[in-house]
Amino acid sequence: MSRHRGSLVLRPIGRVEGGAIRIHRRWAKGLEGIEDFSHILALFWLHQAGKPALRIHPKGIKALPKLGFLSTRTPHRPNPLGVTVVRLLKRRGSTLQVEGLDAWEGTPILDLKPYTNRESIKQFRVPEWIHRLDTVETDPVRTSAS
Repeated sequence: MSRHRGSLVLRPIGRVEGGAIRIHRRWAKGLEGIEDFSHILALFWLHQAGKPALRIHPKGIKALPKLGFLSTRTPHRPNPLGVTVVRLLKRRGSTLQVEGLDAWEGTPILDLKPYTNRESIKQFRVPEWIHRLDTVETDPVRTSAS
C-alpha cells in the first residue's frame, strides 16, 4: 500500500482460485508458519460489487426489514472491502485450502492475518432480523450462531 497525492493504492497479494487462496510468488515466503493456525482473517477487494443502495433488504429478502446498507454484509459498498474468518485446512506452497471464504472466484486478496484469541468476542449482540435470516439462509457457512 502506498499513497500518491491523497489517493490510496492497494496491491493484491493473491487471488481466490477454485475456492482456495493463491498467494503471488513474491509474497509466498511470507506464509511461513501460517499452517500452525486453525483460522485466518482474509481481507479482500470485492471487485464485482456495484454501487450500494442506501437502504436495502438484507440478502434481498423482502420479509426482512429495509436497513441502511452499512447495517448489512452486502458486498455493494463505497469501498468494497471484504473480510472473513476462514478455517485453514492446509497449505500447499503458496496455496491455502480454506473453508468459509465468501468471496467470488478471481477476487483479489489484499492481506491475511492469523486469527487469535485477540479477535475472539465471547459476548456480542445481533438484531432480531439476523435470527430470522438464519432460518432462511441458504449459505451453510454463514449463521449468527457460528
